[in-house]
Amino acid sequence: MDIAINTLEHQLINVLVKIEINGVKIDIEKLNDVEHRLLNRLQTTTEKIMEIAGKEINLNSNEQLSTLLFETLELQPKVTSKGKSGMITVNKLHLTKLKEDHEIIPFILNYRKINTLLSFCNQLKEVHPKTGRLHCNLNQIGTATGRFSCSNPNLQNIPNVKLKDKDNETDELKIIASKFREVFIAKKGYVLIGADYSQIELRVMTEMSQDSFLLDAYNNGIDIHKLTAFKVFNCSKISEVTEEQRKIAKTINFGLIYGMSAVGLAESLTAITKKHHSKEDAEKMMSDYFTQFKGVKSCLEGLVDYADHHGYSRTLFGRIRPIPELASNDLKIREKGKRLAMNSPVQGSAADIIKMAMVNCDKAITEKGLQSKIILQIHDELLFEVPENEVEIMEKLIKYEMENVVKLSIPLTIELGKGANWAEAH
Repeated sequence: MDIAINTLEHQLINVLVKIEINGVKIDIEKLNDVEHRLLNRLQTTTEKIMEIAGKEINLNSNEQLSTLLFETLELQPKVTSKGKSGMITVNKLHLTKLKEDHEIIPFILNYRKINTLLSFCNQLKEVHPKTGRLHCNLNQIGTATGRFSCSNPNLQNIPNVKLKDKDNETDELKIIASKFREVFIAKKGYVLIGADYSQIELRVMTEMSQDSFLLDAYNNGIDIHKLTAFKVFNCSKISEVTEEQRKIAKTINFGLIYGMSAVGLAESLTAITKKHHSKEDAEKMMSDYFTQFKGVKSCLEGLVDYADHHGYSRTLFGRIRPIPELASNDLKIREKGKRLAMNSPVQGSAADIIKMAMVNCDKAITEKGLQSKIILQIHDELLFEVPENEVEIMEKLIKYEMENVVKLSIPLTIELGKGANWAEAH
């Protein structure tokens, strides 16, 4: 491991200790209201499933559910995989594919979603009796890429649901899920400030690939997804790009970083357009992308070659990840290794950047003698609890430290928000 990365991880320990000791304030009354609404929803959803099924079954039993769907209701399975019991699998991926085949499927998916949300409610109740706050564990090397993992509870999985049109939203479950981040509140006399890196992984890919189109887009403030759609769909001008084309381009941009296959892209395209897209359609789209963005293609191939030669991937800042999968004789395992070789340097570099930002922000806060604190790190976002009289100072401090933490060929930018709760601050 690079010496600088070792130093960074050691500097980070003090920051993480402060974050874990600080904890976050939870609005228990609001949380209880969310839980009450979920329990009501669970009851009506369960009753509806039993009504459609025509009998009582244990919805938490995969065997009983598989029997109901594929024997009693005679649905045609869309996968050949079997569960541990030898029954046809009823995992989320399979049920999603069956969504249009029977009215019962959306209710089963909702039942599972409600239970997941209820488990979050239980976790968020675990406030410390003395501090009255929730204290989670941030594991600084909890993942192979260098990203944090979070436990006791895992706050990285807390829903981040934003309603585009609050007044006209009809999906009750979506409305309830949007309330979760309102449960995280600032203490009296303080506000929460959320600072989120904008498209950090795509910016890292731009830095690594030095692709001329991507460099131009980020240096001139051009919408990266619109630019991609403009190129891939061969539009005559960027203003002609439709919202659907931009969504497809966004899927391609992020998907290729993660080594998305043509089959995976075809499924995503089908979900976006509501029209069937074959593997061949996706392959052509990927080919069109790489024809336009030659720097990205060359970079991804280079990352695989590097990992294949050295046995590990390496971030921009020297963090390494062993990838023994590339030496496997099994084609599936080797393909997985290729995806890891493409993604690990990108995701790992993004992790390095936010870790450096945390150290720098904490140092600046200490040097200025401020009372503000970092209270959470979630993916590419930092959450601060800030006294009302320090808000203006902190907005400038956070923006400067996070956007200037490293010098790249393109600017790093953050999106700042503030409010009485996490939903307002993000």
